[in-house]
Amino acid sequence: MTSLGVILGFLIGFLAQWVADESFALTSASDWLIFAGCIAGAAILLRVLFRMLMPPDGSEPVVFYRQTLRLYVIGIATAFLSLIIAAFL
Repeated sequence: MTSLGVILGFLIGFLAQWVADESFALTSASDWLIFAGCIAGAAILLRVLFRMLMPPDGSEPVVFYRQTLRLYVIGIATAFLSLIIAAFL
């Protein structure tokens, strides 16, 4: 839960700083790729946060938490891949 909050805060902070820049414009395909990746990563991580705070209502809590873990890893991978691309482009 803590790592999710830290990563999500960092990602939202990165997006806020980028969008607040006076010269912000999504002019190239790489800009769109980075922006879409960051938004997708943040959306996935918000979904994970919701799933972690919502107790499972079915009889298969192991399956529920395993799916949540998969989403967590996918969200982190998506977000960090976008940030790595942003660092080198």
